[in-house]
Amino acid sequence: MKRKKGSFIRRNILILMMMCIFSGYFVYNLYTSEIKLQTYEATQAELRAEIESLEKDMKKLNLELEYAQTPEAIEKLAREKLKMVKANEIIYIINGLDE
Repeated sequence: MKRKKGSFIRRNILILMMMCIFSGYFVYNLYTSEIKLQTYEATQAELRAEIESLEKDMKKLNLELEYAQTPEAIEKLAREKLKMVKANEIIYIINGLDE
């Protein structure tokens, strides 16, 4: 059998072109995926920080709720907001003293 004359590149030009196109497409997809991943990681970090902040607020509000249900807090609220007094107690209101 006789071999065809010509270089390796000439004989396999179609295969080499397809490999170059596939490699370029692969590199492009890899690059865009990396950019998306960085964007998602940044968003995830922001959301985690927001979750931590909301958890701190929730703990603070739970403590305030617990305090608001104590007899001392209820009495304080009744005295300040509703101007309630205990039995045999007198409140003096002095006009003209704005604080």
